[in-house]
Amino acid sequence: MTADGPPPPQVRVTLPDGQQVHARLVERRQWPNSGWMYLVALPVWANAKGERVEAREFRVWLTPGEQVHPVEGEDYERVPTHPLPTVEGAPDPNRWAFKTQRIRLPGGRRGGLVVHIWDCPDAPDGGTELDVMEALDVMRTVAGARLCKECGAAVALGPLLPPT
Repeated sequence: MTADGPPPPQVRVTLPDGQQVHARLVERRQWPNSGWMYLVALPVWANAKGERVEAREFRVWLTPGEQVHPVEGEDYERVPTHPLPTVEGAPDPNRWAFKTQRIRLPGGRRGGLVVHIWDCPDAPDGGTELDVMEALDVMRTVAGARLCKECGAAVALGPLLPPT
C-alpha cells in the first residue's frame, strides 16, 4: 500500500504447483532479453521477534499471461509501466527467435546441429526461424544438438531443458 494513494491493483499469480493466489501489481517493465515482466507483491506470513508472526510482502518479477493474470474489475492504468526506449534500426528486444546451423565435418559428412539466437553472427543467413518451443523440441529430439554459447542461446534455453 502506498502512503499517497490507493493500493496497487490485484492480480492472480499462478504458483509453480498450479495454485493461484492474489497479489498486487507494483510495476510493469520491458526487459531487453526477456520481454515484459511484472513486479508483484505477494502477501506472506513471516516470523518476527518475540515469537510473533506478522504479515509481510514478497516481491518478485514474473511473466504476464503465464504466471500473472488480470483480475476482472481492477484498474491497471495507474501501474507504473516502463517500456524500452525505441531506437530506430535496433533489433526488437522481445523477439525470441532461433536458427539452426548444421555443422559439416571434413569430407562433407553431416556433423552436429547448433541452435543460435536469430541474430547470432554464426547463425545462417535466411532460413527458417524457430520459436522457443520449436528450438526446445530440436534440443530434445535431435541427437547431438547443442546450444551456442557465444550468442546466449545456452543462457536463454539451457534452463528450460532437462538436465543431461
